[in-house]
Amino acid sequence: MSAPKKEDLSARKVLHTLLSMGPGRLKVYLGWAPGVGKSRRALLDLATLKKRGIVPVIGWLEDKGREEIRILAGEFRSVPPREVVVAGKSFREMDVEAILRESPPIVFVDELARDNPPVSGRLSRWEEVGRLLESGISVVTTLNAMHVHELAPTVSRLLERPVEVTLPLDFLRKADEIVVVDIPPAELRERIRKGLVFPPEQIDRALKGPYREPNLVRLRELTLDFAARVLDAQLVRQGGKKGVYERVLVLVSDHPEAFKSLLGYGGALSRRLGGELLVLHLRKISLLGKRPPLDRTVLEEMQQAVRENGGKMSVLWTRNFAWTLWRFIQKTGTTRLIMGHAGRVRPWRKSLVRNVLRYFPRIDVEILLLPSLVDLPPVPEPGGGEIPVPEREEGGGTFTLFLGAAAGIGKTYRMLGEAQHLLREGMDLVVGYLETHRRPETEKMATGLPFLPRIPVYYHGLVLEEMDLDGILARRPRLVLVDELAHSNPPGFRNPKRYQDVFEILSAGIDVFSTLNVQHLETLNDLIEFQTGIRVHETVPDSVLMRVDSLVLVDLTPEALQARLMEGNVYPPEKVQEALDNFFTKSNLTALRELAMRQVAETARFRLMIRGRGGILLVGVSDRLEDGALIRRGATLSERLGLSMVVLSITSGHTVPRWRNELESLTRTLSGTFSEESSDRWEEFFVERCRALRPGLVLLGQSAWRPGMESTAEKIARNLTDTPLLIIPLNIREHRKEVFG
Repeated sequence: MSAPKKEDLSARKVLHTLLSMGPGRLKVYLGWAPGVGKSRRALLDLATLKKRGIVPVIGWLEDKGREEIRILAGEFRSVPPREVVVAGKSFREMDVEAILRESPPIVFVDELARDNPPVSGRLSRWEEVGRLLESGISVVTTLNAMHVHELAPTVSRLLERPVEVTLPLDFLRKADEIVVVDIPPAELRERIRKGLVFPPEQIDRALKGPYREPNLVRLRELTLDFAARVLDAQLVRQGGKKGVYERVLVLVSDHPEAFKSLLGYGGALSRRLGGELLVLHLRKISLLGKRPPLDRTVLEEMQQAVRENGGKMSVLWTRNFAWTLWRFIQKTGTTRLIMGHAGRVRPWRKSLVRNVLRYFPRIDVEILLLPSLVDLPPVPEPGGGEIPVPEREEGGGTFTLFLGAAAGIGKTYRMLGEAQHLLREGMDLVVGYLETHRRPETEKMATGLPFLPRIPVYYHGLVLEEMDLDGILARRPRLVLVDELAHSNPPGFRNPKRYQDVFEILSAGIDVFSTLNVQHLETLNDLIEFQTGIRVHETVPDSVLMRVDSLVLVDLTPEALQARLMEGNVYPPEKVQEALDNFFTKSNLTALRELAMRQVAETARFRLMIRGRGGILLVGVSDRLEDGALIRRGATLSERLGLSMVVLSITSGHTVPRWRNELESLTRTLSGTFSEESSDRWEEFFVERCRALRPGLVLLGQSAWRPGMESTAEKIARNLTDTPLLIIPLNIREHRKEVFG
């Protein structure tokens, strides 16, 4: 690429990206508690804009006595607040009229959820921000999620005190960008102890009361779940295949016992998965067009029960149950369908279950068949507000992992910044492995840190520089930085993967900082490929997250990351356009951000569960490489539901298994048990094993239906009528049809 084209990329496109923040745009820095660093992050990002010629002003700032915030704010001009005197008392409030007269391109308004003094008779802060946006002024602001009206009641119960100032969710949905600012709960408590959040007289009460660590863990989880839901809605609006947020749809009849059983199971499952519960009741339209109504008393009782389970109920009339159900699933973005299943009670060829199994593998929805008229095994409920804090292994090091959505988002930069702070405090640390990708900001942040020399490795005519594991163990620093956790070591190393090196370092009592992109988690591999079209080959098992002591989300909006790309801060200029057209599209980055937020929230939610407490999750596989998707999905569900995963591979005695070793290795990597059996009667044998093992959930795959053939999943569903059966579509990309345009 010639020099003029490079200049065009780094000037014309960068200018367009920066100005796209333009008039009337709203950017929110969202935190989960006071003191997580929202104002600091916003001011740092505004300083970057100022260096590029876009000059913000400060409309309102609350430094709370923090010297660092005052220094950062000193780089900007402030619009002085108004002084209001009522009954001899003086109040300060943002001078909206002065800002409107000046009409700056961008104004920073700290603390979006703030009421003006009642005596002033002025609008709430979020309403004043609305005025600025309407006038064409862009606003950068900060907000704690607890102040969103829909979250405030839950947070009030958790903190045992009311959240008095709230703003409507609809206003937040208008934001063009939302950046989540995250730190580990333990780090926030340390900030509180140092007096960086509350005045000295409030510190002890805060640490022992509302801001004790279990509450902070729950606040963080609520905020990340909330932000992920907002992103999920954005993803669907952007035309993504489907959001990654769990939407559980329960199809119910008016049979009271069956309704109660299915709703109870579906409600518990949606809460356990942190998803949304939808309930659908279908009514048959007669041949003469009559629509027999549901008894009003029965309907009200059903609706009340659905509300108590936190769901939404819909009643639809139809002549074709399967077609209407299919349309409803497409419209709502359902990810999991729960149906009652009575097996051979009625002719199988006429059953709704059979029709669903035949046609639904063409769309990406998982089907859970429940024996609706028998006692179902309970779904373990998620923990309440009191979440115990995990203890580190005896003598082991502390593991801090910086998790992000994609390359270039700032994980390594954030890790190096934390290391610089610790070095200034006198900590003995070294950089064991660092990959700067020649990014100037990253290289600058690494300046002054002590590095341990790498060791040269000769591989296929190349000289690679790899981390010196033995050198780290011999040096025994207090802390070692190990970038790119998912890296594969060259042949000949004693550990094939870098995360195994990290475990060895931790076992030696050395603390570790490391980085990871969410797409490198093994169980997300299939979902990442489905959302982005790209298969990630270097992965780490999700169980690695169970060993992490502090999991830190590093967040950046798609717009900001795309701007970094166009500036040449992620890839060389000649690769930028290809990246923007493929992996780094807005919908891909939105989906990856949502997955990263959910992963941090779910790790806090599920890491303390004892495997096997709820029984067995049985995964049935054949000798097919694509069945690895079933194993990955089974591993995710086993962690979420507290079940021990058992993978049962049934092969014919007349064939030599081709993929056995790969499937067994994947199972063991994901902490499951692999069992191999031989039988020429696959379906009958599998049903027999299910009845012997009595699993809490059975997982099977279903390929697209082929005329005149009954699938394995159909045959098993017809006979296995006393066990919850989850059927997952395989080969979606080959078989999925856009039925409704």
